[in-house]
Order: sequence, then C-alpha cells, then structure tokens
Amino acid sequence: MLRIKLSGLALAWACLAAGNAEELQFNRDIKPILSENCFPCHGPDAAKRKAKLRLDQKTGAFADLGGRHALVAGKPDESGLFKRVSTTNLNQIMPPAKTGKTLTSGQIEQLRRWIEQGAQWQEHWAFTPPANPAPPELKNRDWPRNLVDFFVLARLEKEGLQPSPEASRETLIRRLSLDLTGLPPTLAELDAFTRDPAPDAYDRLVDRLLRSPRYGEHMARYWLDGARYGDTHGLHLDNERAIWPYRDWLIKAFNENQPFNQFTIEQLAGDLLPEPTREQLVATGFNRCNVTTSEGGAIPEEFAARYAVDRAETMGTVWMGLTVGCAACHDHKYDPISQREFYQLYAFFNQFDENPMDGNDLLPPPVVKLSTPAQEQKLAAFDREMETVRRVIRGGLGGLEYQDPFSPDEVKNLAPREYVWLEDDLPEGATPSKDERAWQFAESGKAPVFSGAKSHWGKAEKTGQHFFEHAKNRLRLGKGDRFFVYAYLDPQDPPKEIMLQFNSGDWEHRAFWGEDLIDMGVTNTPGRINRGGLPEPGRWTRLEVDADQVGFKPGATIHGLAFTQHGGRVYWDKAGLVSRLPQADQAFDSLNLWDSWQQEIDSHHLPQES
Repeated sequence: MLRIKLSGLALAWACLAAGNAEELQFNRDIKPILSENCFPCHGPDAAKRKAKLRLDQKTGAFADLGGRHALVAGKPDESGLFKRVSTTNLNQIMPPAKTGKTLTSGQIEQLRRWIEQGAQWQEHWAFTPPANPAPPELKNRDWPRNLVDFFVLARLEKEGLQPSPEASRETLIRRLSLDLTGLPPTLAELDAFTRDPAPDAYDRLVDRLLRSPRYGEHMARYWLDGARYGDTHGLHLDNERAIWPYRDWLIKAFNENQPFNQFTIEQLAGDLLPEPTREQLVATGFNRCNVTTSEGGAIPEEFAARYAVDRAETMGTVWMGLTVGCAACHDHKYDPISQREFYQLYAFFNQFDENPMDGNDLLPPPVVKLSTPAQEQKLAAFDREMETVRRVIRGGLGGLEYQDPFSPDEVKNLAPREYVWLEDDLPEGATPSKDERAWQFAESGKAPVFSGAKSHWGKAEKTGQHFFEHAKNRLRLGKGDRFFVYAYLDPQDPPKEIMLQFNSGDWEHRAFWGEDLIDMGVTNTPGRINRGGLPEPGRWTRLEVDADQVGFKPGATIHGLAFTQHGGRVYWDKAGLVSRLPQADQAFDSLNLWDSWQQEIDSHHLPQES
C-alpha cells in the first residue's frame, strides 16, 4: 500500500542513517568523498577522464589496470586509490594540489576502513530495493517500542548518551498532528488526548490522524512540489489552468492508501491502460503539470521538445531520485545515465497529442471534462432535448409538412413546454392581412403591453379582424396541445365579442368569448366553439383553447392566426402553443442555444487534464 510503502522507505532510510558503527556504506559514506574529489578526473565525463581510470562504476573501480588496481577488497595497502590519497609525496598525492581539493584525515580513514571491510559496492539507491536491516544489539533492550528505536538507541549508546524523557502529552499530539496532517491539534483534540489514560492512546491517535482527510492533503503537498503542480500556466499571461482535479485525485490516493505500483502506473500512463476509467485519466494530470506558454514569439516545435524534456526529467527526479535532465545535453557526470538513455526515455514523453501553445486557455486540450452528478443530469437533459430537436428537423422545416418522428410513448414522456409564436412582430415569413393597416403595434409606455416591447391591437364599430398566414415556422400539434393568447379589453371601449381563428389549410377552426355576434362558423361546432364570457376589461387575461376542441388532430400544422372582435378596442399579446412536441421555430432557437448551453457547462470548470 502507498502509506506502507512510503513509511517503509522512511524506515529503511532511518536504519541506514543510524547505520552500524562497525560497517561503512558506499552510498552514504564513501561515494560523497569520491564524487567531490575524484569524479571530476575519474568519473563519467570521458572527455576529462585521466589515466583511463573510472571510479563511478564498479567495473572501472575494480578493473585490472596492467597489474594495478584502484581498489582491492580487504587490502587498503594494495589499493592504488588509498595509496594515492594517503601518500605524503606531493608529486603523487590525489587529488593533485592544482585542483584545490584535499581529503581530510577523517575521510582518508573512512576510505581505509571501507576497503578493509571488503569495499562493498552499492548501486544508486533508486535501483536498490529497500530492505530492513537486522536491528543492532543494545545494552538497554527495554527502551525501544519499534524497529526504528533500535537504531536510534544504538547511535545514542555509541555516543554515550541517554534517551530524553518522553515528551508531554501536549507536545506529542502537537508533533504527531503536524507530522501527519500539517496542522496543529484543536483544543478539543488536545484535551481529549491529555485526559485519555489508556495505554494505547497514542496508537489510537496515530490511527485517527491517518484516517483524517487532512492526512492526504498534507502528504500531497510534498508530492505536488515534485510534480511541479500549479494552478496557472506559469509563463506569458499566466492564466488560470484548471488542473485541480489531479490534485484532488492525489489527495484521494493518499487517503485511500492506494498501492504504490497502481499509484505509479496511473500517473505515468493511466491513459494507456485498457479501457481506462475517468479517474485513471485524471491521474495522468501528473504529466500535464509542466509550465506551458502561448507567447507570440515562441516556436511550437521548440516548446514541444522542452515539454518532453521536462516530463522525462520530472519522472526521473520523482520516481528514481536522479537528475536525469543533465543528460539532455551530455552523458550525466554524476548519475548513471547516458545521453542516449535520456533520449530513449524522452521518446516516451514525446508522443503527446497536444498543441505546445496553450492558447492561454483554462483547458488547453487534450482534456477530459469532469462533471458533478447534478451536471451529469443536466447534460443528459440537454442530450435528450437536442435529440428531439434533431428529430423535428428531420421531420421537416420551412413550411413543409411533418413526418411524425415520435412514437406515442415517446410523446407521453416529453415534458410540455410553452412555445411563443407571436409577440413583438409577426412570425418569420408570415403574410399579414391584405389591409396592412389592420396590423397595428403599440409600444410599452404608450399602451398596455403584457410581454416584450409591444402589443398589437384592433378597433371596430362592428366586426373587425387582423390576421396572418403562411408563417415559415409552423406550429405542429400533438395530443393534448392547447393554444393560448393574452388579451386586454379597453375598459373605456370594451368589445362585445372576441374570437381566435386558426388556419391549417382553411380557417374553419374558431373559439369565441362573449356574445354570439360575429357571423363566422356554426356555433358549438369546431368551427365556432363557445369558450364563455368576455374577460374582465382593464386587465390582461390568458385565453386558452384545446386544439382538439377546434377540430385539430395530432400531427396537424398551423400556419395562420386571426384576431377578431365585435366592436370596441382590444389589445393582444404573446400568442402560442403549449405542447409536448418541440416546435419548428423553437428547433432553430434550440440549435442556436446549444453554444450558450456549452458555455454554461464550461463555466462550471469541468476540466480534467488528460
């Protein structure tokens, strides 16, 4: 598990740091001496290597150099390295005086002891599996509580020191809280711990802090530093970059104690797994944390190469503890990696399908958009609505007859909507009454207006009418649909009767309110249905009539609408249809709205870097 893996590494390093007083270790004790004083002339740089002697590799350090050896295990006096660093002959001493480097007597003694102990070579620590050394022998075996304590006490005993007394409860909880969560304990937590007499109180405190969400946040802080995480692009205009879901994934991985191998694979190559999950794609945000630019003078090819170098270098630093980036220009002088090997590694990171210029975007592609459950429902609703719109379009537009694209069950499951057909102007393509003066629009502030900026009105001594027909975007009727319009009767000059008339090829579909005076159609038939008394004058009233009441069947299309009155003055506004079916004019509107929907979705910061 991740937590165990990391704590195991810490334990191994604690053990190594404490060490065994009788045994020196190459990586810890000897290699730093050689790196500082010997590698400049006898290291990985072939151009500067002297005497064909290479001390940074085991094969070179123990090689037979014509009967001479730099290192002979167990025999300092036969080891040329030791003889040259310990000689008093100024012409033979290493390193030469002209380098300005000298070994201390303590360093020379360490080299002697290490050779005498067998000159055990160690490869770079990143290539050596962690191991728990056997605990050292102690005089006081009662003091240790865990394996680390053995090594701590062994060093104290070597130095003639005694362990400090156990810290107070207040100090212990503060140290532990800061170590595991990065936060001090609350007063309530401190009081609870100091008053807990149980012998396992400390162990339970450890368990509680490891279960805290703050544990993952604290651990992720250090990993994010290595991953070069940032919430902005890092260069040029340095705009916000929505890569925070990777941060949240990382916190969750620590809190869930994810296995370290899975933790590694998903960050470096989660997108290459068979059928990767969304979480695994998010994990690859590790590779997208590098600084990017969109500066006008930048050369895309150059920055594509820079990004690949950065990603290779970061992987080497975080997972291997190597400064592999040095090998981008030459064979590494101190870590075991050649320039050729670096570009073999670089090749893995030079396959990204991305534009090196980030466009200063919040979400430079490739990306994965992440949505909350509520947003998923909204997206699904958008998809359903767009599909119905597309089906309406496939059924026909622009004055053509529709083919019914919906089954009865599909229609039943659609939510009814109000479609406004006529408000501030005639529908597109509509032909008005022959007497164009019959169409009179009044502006808000100068006359009653219910919706929008205008209403239209008529005045008559007896029967008067204004109408339109041949609208380009027709109303298409489904089962249970109903027409609506808002009417305002002038209280100073009210009519005696008002009537609506609908045209789907003829005008024989009417509904009226008030007295039966207008000489059109046969009363109490679909050609003239009685809808009751007049609306109250001086206020806007919504008038409705079911489509089937005036003789329409599902699938019929309406292209004309007439407003008729007997006497008086009437203002009309906001006429349309309540229907379960998307309407042709609304189909156009819905298509135009798609971009605004997409912008709304994007505005919720639904990113995930992939």
